[in-house]
Amino acid sequence: MTIRSARFVVSLDRLRPFPGQGLPEVAMAGKSNVGKSSMINSLLGNSKLARISSEPGKTRLVNFFSVNERLLLVDLPGYGFAKAPKAERERWAGMIEGYLENSRHLRRVLHLVDIRHAPTRDDQTMVEYLRHYDIPFTVVATKADKVSRAARGRLIPVICRALAVQPWEIVPYSSVDGSGREKILEILENEMTAEDDRHE
Repeated sequence: MTIRSARFVVSLDRLRPFPGQGLPEVAMAGKSNVGKSSMINSLLGNSKLARISSEPGKTRLVNFFSVNERLLLVDLPGYGFAKAPKAERERWAGMIEGYLENSRHLRRVLHLVDIRHAPTRDDQTMVEYLRHYDIPFTVVATKADKVSRAARGRLIPVICRALAVQPWEIVPYSSVDGSGREKILEILENEMTAEDDRHE
């Protein structure tokens, strides 16, 4: 899949109608500071598309990005940021759950975890939630460039055990060297194609 166009569409504090709604949606969920914004920029080939911050919890809204005018990539607020006030954390959780439960166009979730660390209880809760609502998901192990290939071989099974997934269901990804980019673009392409098939 070739990225021909990528643009920011809208930020929402809750799901409501917006111009361009109706395209298939692939959402990105993960812990604060897991690398969602960096992944969006590297995936779509635009370093300025999503704001990157070293401070966790910067994505406070649900952000929509148009890909080739055929799909919406949805950046959900990060979860598990302990330093945020409890009311703020609950508001973010409400936005995430409200989107996942109510979007009629959601086709898949890319669930991001940091390859260097064992998934947290929050990560496990997210996977349990996705399974409960029968939402297809792909686990993306970010920051893959920060570990050696040998270390990757040791760390992937840790993620598998924690999230009850198989090794081939995990995509190691690096926003620095582009590892995993083609695989994720293939996943987006498949969701676009499946949507086209639905309308034939």
